[in-house]
Amino acid sequence: MSNVMRGVTIAIVQVAMMGGIGAKLLYERATLPRAWIETAGVDPELPIRGRYVALGLLLPAASGNAGKESRACGRIEVRNAHPVAALEPGCESPGGRRGRVWFTRQESPHGVRWRPQEPVAFFLPEHARDPTRNAQPGELWVEATLPNDAAARPIRLGRLRAGRIEPIT
Repeated sequence: MSNVMRGVTIAIVQVAMMGGIGAKLLYERATLPRAWIETAGVDPELPIRGRYVALGLLLPAASGNAGKESRACGRIEVRNAHPVAALEPGCESPGGRRGRVWFTRQESPHGVRWRPQEPVAFFLPEHARDPTRNAQPGELWVEATLPNDAAARPIRLGRLRAGRIEPIT
């Protein structure tokens, strides 16, 4: 096999892999629940971080399982068309079960919210301004796909204005 044929073969394999990942993400976006989630900007303090913002999701606890702990293990679920932190009492380690994450308790203007320990990354266009700068608490929201066994996947950002979330274009 010549070098040209090897190069073409590798290119075809790479295109097939990227196409498969893209098809999977489009399928999940069409079939899995998605919801608007309140966020807070997180600065990961990386000197080279690219054109993205790190967003901490802020979720109310599912009814009846809030507890008084400052940290808890659980998962993000959609109940009655609203995303919630479904906390699990006595959960020792989220790493053993798929879809489980650590949450940190946080006070907000809207009451107690639970923030997943790992922020989600939202990639920005090249010349877009950072929407987390000067955002007031409760103002910045993200629409995200919520897979059962993975982190939330952000789709678009929005701002809360007069009780409605207006997507940022």
